[in-house]
Amino acid sequence: MHFRNWVLVGVVFLFSLVVCLNGQAVDAKIFGTVKDEGGDKLSGVEVTVTNIDRNAETKVITGKKGTFRFLALPPGSYQVSFDLEGYQSYVAAGVHLFADQSVTLRITLKKRNDQEPSA
Repeated sequence: MHFRNWVLVGVVFLFSLVVCLNGQAVDAKIFGTVKDEGGDKLSGVEVTVTNIDRNAETKVITGKKGTFRFLALPPGSYQVSFDLEGYQSYVAAGVHLFADQSVTLRITLKKRNDQEPSA
């Protein structure tokens, strides 16, 4: 085979490899809603997702419909915590994400008693 043909084969191989790798989704997602015990959607909840493997965290605040979402998370083990003034904090531990996986969490927060200290 001539040198020019080898170069052409190499270019085609590299192009095919790039196309294959780009086509594979590696990011995971966590979606969800937060409600109170009466079923009302809670806005303003601080939702923190912590990647246990990397000790990295990201925070969002729930909107009017009590929804939250974390996109483009690397696969790994996560802990998701929920905090809102006047409500007991909640932690969803042991959330394991794989490449191209979506997890939906439906969380209910309980009102905190006046005697309980705030977090």
